Order: sequence, then C-alpha cells, then structure tokens
Amino acid sequence: MRNFLSVFFLLVGTVAFAQKGTIAGKITDKDVNNEPMSFANVVLKGTTIGTATDIDGNFELAVDPGNYTVEISFVGYETILVPVTVVANQTVTINRAMSTGSVKLEDVVLVQQVNKEKQNALILDQKNAIEIKQSIGAQEMQRKGVSNVEQGVTKISGVSKVADRGIFIRGLDDRYNYLQINGLNFIPSDPNLKTIPLQFIPTDIVRNIDVFKTFNPSLYQDFAGASINVWTKDIPSKGYTKVSISTGFNTDTFGKDFKTDGKSGSDYFGFGSKSREIPTVFNENNPRGYTASPQESLGLFNSSWTPEVNSAPVTANFGLTTTDVFNLSNDRRIGYLINVNFGNNYLNQTGQRRNLNTEGTAFKDFQVGRFTYTTQKSALLSVIFKKSGKYEFSNNLIFLQNSENRIEEIQGENTDFITIDRPFFLRDAVYSQNTSIGLQHLGTLFFNEKKSEFNYGIGITRGINDMPDRKILITEGVGADADFVTFNGANPFRFFSNLVNNNINAKAEYSLNFGKGEDELYRNNLKFGVNSDFTNYNFFNRTIRLNGGGNLADTSMNTDDPQSFFNQNFQNGSLFYQSTSDPTYEVEVNQFIQAGYVTYTKTWKKLILDLGVRIEYLFRETRYRNETDAITAPKKTSTYDPIDFNPALNLKYLLTDKANLRFTASKTSTKPRFREILPFRYQDGDGNFTFGNKDLLNTQNYNVDLKYEYFPNNSSLLSAAIFGKVINDPITRLLEGTSTGFLTSYENFDRATLYGLEVESNFGLDLLFKENALAKRFNLGLNAIFMKSKEEADPTKFPRLTSSSRSLQGASDIIFNGDIVYDLIKNTNTESKVSFIFNTFSERIYAVGTDGAADIKQKPINTLDFTWRNTFKKKYQLNLTVRNLLDAEILATQDPTRAIANPDAFSNVNNRLTQGTNVNLEFTYTF
Repeated sequence: MRNFLSVFFLLVGTVAFAQKGTIAGKITDKDVNNEPMSFANVVLKGTTIGTATDIDGNFELAVDPGNYTVEISFVGYETILVPVTVVANQTVTINRAMSTGSVKLEDVVLVQQVNKEKQNALILDQKNAIEIKQSIGAQEMQRKGVSNVEQGVTKISGVSKVADRGIFIRGLDDRYNYLQINGLNFIPSDPNLKTIPLQFIPTDIVRNIDVFKTFNPSLYQDFAGASINVWTKDIPSKGYTKVSISTGFNTDTFGKDFKTDGKSGSDYFGFGSKSREIPTVFNENNPRGYTASPQESLGLFNSSWTPEVNSAPVTANFGLTTTDVFNLSNDRRIGYLINVNFGNNYLNQTGQRRNLNTEGTAFKDFQVGRFTYTTQKSALLSVIFKKSGKYEFSNNLIFLQNSENRIEEIQGENTDFITIDRPFFLRDAVYSQNTSIGLQHLGTLFFNEKKSEFNYGIGITRGINDMPDRKILITEGVGADADFVTFNGANPFRFFSNLVNNNINAKAEYSLNFGKGEDELYRNNLKFGVNSDFTNYNFFNRTIRLNGGGNLADTSMNTDDPQSFFNQNFQNGSLFYQSTSDPTYEVEVNQFIQAGYVTYTKTWKKLILDLGVRIEYLFRETRYRNETDAITAPKKTSTYDPIDFNPALNLKYLLTDKANLRFTASKTSTKPRFREILPFRYQDGDGNFTFGNKDLLNTQNYNVDLKYEYFPNNSSLLSAAIFGKVINDPITRLLEGTSTGFLTSYENFDRATLYGLEVESNFGLDLLFKENALAKRFNLGLNAIFMKSKEEADPTKFPRLTSSSRSLQGASDIIFNGDIVYDLIKNTNTESKVSFIFNTFSERIYAVGTDGAADIKQKPINTLDFTWRNTFKKKYQLNLTVRNLLDAEILATQDPTRAIANPDAFSNVNNRLTQGTNVNLEFTYTF
C-alpha cells in the first residue's frame, strides 16, 4: 500500500532528477545527555534547500555536487556552521551536538514556531510563549504509556478525571472546557458532552496537545477551565510505516460470564446501529403514535430482550500508520500521513447504588452488575504541502467513532418505587454509537521574510449520536423466580433516539511584525482575526411500551430469557407494543457564532505586553413543543442572542535568562451542553428523569493568573501559579426527589468563586546530582493544585436546596499527579525504560443535596499505573502497561443530616463500583 501511495503522490509535482550526493547525519542535544534533537533546522546557507531532523535527530539531504555550508539551528540554541564538499553518489556524514550556550531568552522572542513532538521542544515553546499554556507531546506521552488524549491531558497540572463525567480542569467539568483539533472546532456527537470524549482520540494521530488555562482573544471564549487544542501529526523528514498490535485483559472481567445486547457480528466492530433501526410504524414520520397488534408485535424488532452470555475474551487492538514526504523543485515539499486504529475493551463492574434519606435510611438499596463492551475506531488522512519560509497548506480528513454495548442489572430493595416481597430487578440494555467525521483545510502564508503572515482554516464536521433500541425491563424477583409487573409505570419499554449535528466553522488571522529594535528583531506585533461557526442540531426520540399486562393469566417469567415469555404472550394475544402521541419527539436547534478580535504585542528588553479584545455574537434558536401541547401544534421558538466583549491582558517579565514572571487577566463566557437545554423529559427507566432547561444563560467568567516559571535547562521546568475565578450564573445540576425516584434538572446559580495555587515540575535527577551516573537515568514529573471554591444560590429561588452555599460541584481542594521514569538500558541498539504514574484528588461534590439531604460526595481515587517500554534496533517495540495497580474503586457517599434512624445497619455509601486492573501488551514494528 505504501508503494502505491508513493507513486500516487509523486504525480502531484515535478521531481528534479539528477546525479546527486547526500548530506546526512544525526543532531543531538548536548545539554541533555546528548539526547536526539528533534526538529532542528538543517539548511544549505544561502539557498532555500533544507530539512528538519526527525524524532530521532536524524536528517538527510539529496543535493547537487558542489561546495556548501550546512547551517544547523534550533530556536534558543547556538547555530552550527559546517563547510562540506558533496560528490555525486557519495554521502557526507555530519554528526553534531547542539548547546544553548550563551543564547539569551530575549534573543528568540517573536521568532518562528517549531514543530513539536519532543518534550524539550515543548518546554522551550512554553518558555517563549506570550500566553500561559501547558503542552504534552508525542514523545512524552509515549514515555508515560499514554494511548489516548484523555490520559495525556491528565498528566498536566490541575487536571483530573471523574469516572463517568470526563475531564475536570481546575475543578471545572466538561461544560467549562473547550476542544479544537488543529485550531478548528470539532463538535461532539453525544448530547451529554460539550467536547468529544478525549479517550477516543488515539495518540497515534497526535503531534502534541496544548492546554490553555488562560484566555487570549484568538481562542473561542467558551471556557473557564481550559481550551484544549489537539494537533495532528506533521509530515516527517522521511517516510515510514508503523504497524502495532496489542492485547490485554481486565482482572475483574477476563474469563468470566459477560452479557451483551447481542444482535449481529457487526457488533464486535461497533457497527451495530443499522441492525437495530426503529420499525417504520414508529419512526419520526408517525408522530401520532401507533398500536401494533400482538401478532405484528412478535416480528417488529430485530434485537432480543434476552442478553447473550459468553466468556469475556482478551481485548484486540490494531493500528497502522504510513507516511512519506517528497522533495520537489524550488524547495517545495509534499507529504502524506495515513493512520487507522481499532480497539475494543471488555469491562465487568460490580457495586452498589443506594438512595438515602436524611436519617441515613436507604429507600433504594441495590446491588449493581454492569457489563460494558466498547469499541473505538479512528482514521486520519493528512496531506501537507509546504515551502520553507513561504507557505504551508494542510488537508485533513478525520474520522472518530465509538460504540458502547452495555447491560446494567440492579436488584434489591426499592420501597419508593414499588412495594414487593421479592427483590426489585431492573435490566437496562443499551447500545449506542457515536460517529464524528470532519474535513479540514488550513493554510499559512508568509510575507516579506516572515514580517507578516496570514493564517486561515475551514472545517466541516458531521456528528451522529445513535441510541437504537434501548430496552428497560422491570420485574418482581430475579432469574426463574420472577414475575412480570406493569403497575406503577413499570411497563417494559424500548427507547430510540438519534441526534444529527452538522457544523461548519472557519477562521482567518493576519499578523504583522513591525518596529525593529537595535538587535534587528521586531518589537511590535499586531493581529486581526475573525471566527465563524454554524451548527444545526436535529434530535429525535421515541418511547415504545409493551402493554397489555393486565390480560396475563400467568405472570411468571425468567429474567435470563424474557424474550420467550414475550413471544408466548404475543402469540396468545396478551401483549402488544404501543407508542403514544408525544409532542416532544423532536427538537431542532440552530446556533450561529460570529467573532472578531484584535491583539497588540509590545516587546521591550525584559517585558512583553499583550493586550487584546474579542467580540463574540451568539444566536441560538430552539424549536420545540411542550409535553402538554397538541402533536399538531406549531413548534414554539425560543431565542438567545447575547453579545460578549472579552478583553484579555497578558504580561510577561523576563527575570533572568531562565526565569519568567507572568500575569494575565481576562473575561470569558461559557455555554451549556446540548442535553442541558433540551426541553423534554428523558427517562432513565428506574424512576429517574432528566429535564433540560432551554432558558439557561451563558456563564460570565472573570479570570486572573500570576505565574512564575524557572527553566534550569531546555528539558526541565519548575513553576508555580496563583489563580482566581469569579463565575456569574454558574450552571448547576440539581437532583430532586419525586414519587418514583429523582429528577435531574439544570439551573443558573448566582455566583461561584475559585482560587488556588498550582505547582509543576519536570526534570531529570541529574539536575540535583550532576555527576551521579544513576541520577542521569531518572526523570521526575510532579504537579499539584491546591484550591478553594464556593458556589452560592438564592435560597428564595431554590427553596429545596439543603444549603445555599457549598464548594463548587466537581471541584477538589487538592489534585496531585506524579510520574517517575527510569532508563534501564540505553545504547545504540536497545532502549528500555520503566515508568510509574500516580494521580489522585481529594473529596469533591458529585451532586447537590435537596430537601434536607446532604450533598453526594465522591471519594478520592488513588490510581497507580506502570509502563515498561522496550525498543530494539529502532524498529521493534515491545511495551507492557498495567493500569490501576492499586485496584482502586469508585466510591460516592451521602451523610445523614438528622439523627440516624438505624445505627446498626447504617452505611453512607451512595454509589460504589469496581474498576479492576487492566493489563496490556503491545508490539510495534516500524519500517
């Protein structure tokens, strides 16, 4: 395949064929133990011929015979000049070690940005950047055994993962974060999320990840935690193909009985949505409802109520990357990169789910068993065309898809829902499939030797969230000792939903440098930019109930095979499927964003000032019907159209050649998730409901940061930051008790405040023990955040709140991440290193308490991971990863607010779930 693609891409340009000689070699970093120097510039002085070193520091140039001076440079390092004589069909070898030497920080202000996969390049970029940002590159993620973007981001200070709610940054969840890929919006297909689940973006396609915790006007204003930008891989200096296969298992799952909502072989690959399509008689073209006859009901649906049971096997993962680059005439280069990935996972979890009253008595006390089979698929096709110092164009086709086949079974006491002598039993069988596909075109044009540049981009994304045929079964009793029940709204039902969103977004920015200083470097920069974004959401949902239970002569059934019971009663005419007229079956949302910004940067010898403003206009139109409306009534229209002015100030003071002091202040505004504004009642099946609020306001966020950075060398970092935030109209999730369970709703509280201290370090132990040979083998990364938060609500507006003031929902006072890496072997043919990675957080509020009940709090999860990575002859890799070595569980508690009614039987457990330990073995071959 690679040979075919090479021929194809050679046709796009004219290649100059001649008898040439070769200049090749390896560039290393003298300041870091002669580690390979990735992305150093290697050019023939006085010409436009050049290249960049690859990730291993190697380079190769094919040139005409003659005498040349090779110029080797890297931002912040002393330039090396090497005179050479090139002879046809012969190779001149240049191996050199670069050093920062006497290069000063102010000498490299406002110079070109370098490609970044290597850790030292990212640290240097962080050091020179005007804004405050943190980055992690492909090299560091590989070293830490990171396989997806979510794991990579959690290695950054102030970032933690909540089990079922994604990434929290500085105590703020997915709602307050923003995601872009290559600087363009890439919308999620899941209505419950603001960003694409980061665990579904594999690091195989990632060059580096930038995390902006402070605002600058070129960013969308829609964040208070962080704006995350994932950069896909650039073309390398030479082509390669990499194949990886891996397998693994979970200690709580492998070899045990595993239940799935089975339908077809396509489920294994995560393409089972099509086989579960809603019957035509119930689809969106029939809004008035439909009652099927018992005989018709027998053959309406493809998927069975009876789960499939098999022994859980090992996981299977596969990845392929192929890339090549071609040097064209006139110093032009064109390259391509193709990557495809597939992975799956089996997870069997057990635990408890309990709802407690104010006296600590459980009115719902369930044992939980959860079986989750997931798949992740991704593909990237990238074609890049560039001319050094003149232009660069890239085209990206990005495909991301994940599926989840989950069966959750709960059984136990449920006095609030139904009164029975035998255990209450509920099975929730869900298959969901999320697909996002995007096409991007980006370009950069340089003018007047980079005095000015023009950046632009356009992206088109289509997202589909499909939940076909979710099935809820409730019985009295479990297994063969069970009875079919239909009272108290316990009728079994099937639920279908589909969300299709289409997005187009574009950006354009012009940057001008002017006003040279005595050192001939530009000291002023002016940027103008615009952003446009349009998204259309179309949401459809349908509930189909199994009715007729009152006609049953015999209600006894086996929960291990409910389909046989239903088939028998379809045949005898006792049961049938029915959908009722539901005016809320569809919702349409159109959202348009138009923004413009300007920034001015002034550079003095020690001080850099960056001042700007962004004006962003949002128009959102929601078209819907209420539950009480007639099905034929015209849809209501709700609009929301704020204009936000978002100023930003960034100050950077160069204390020394190795130290910066930064200050930033800004205002931003964040939008709610799509699910949070959907104006209809979503049923969970066990008596719990979720209701969106179309009238939610965007939050207004005021942010300030003061940060000190010290860079002992180009691969080490020590920093400390003090930060504070005031959030007006924060969006909060409320849980209120109902006659059958809980109602989740969303409201704007009055205000939230957040402040804290963030520290970060990344260094080799030889920084402390310079001549110690053992210390040179160790690298240590530590980061932590210490913060306090407070959220306030008007008690007259929210009278059911137990307390009108509390810590911000989801915020921990302490978050800690640490890793240590040790080089076991490091020579020309073999590299072997082990890593231990630890992270934890302090207690935090999971849900806000109402009606006198205390807040539900999530307990710390202490996670320890281990990786052992081995590289042989630079072609073969064998890697072992063990996650959750401590076998930490997910635990949430709720304390009583009154005297405990039954102290001997009391437990404050609200939710507990096992995770198990994951073991994975990977083999990679590069050629």
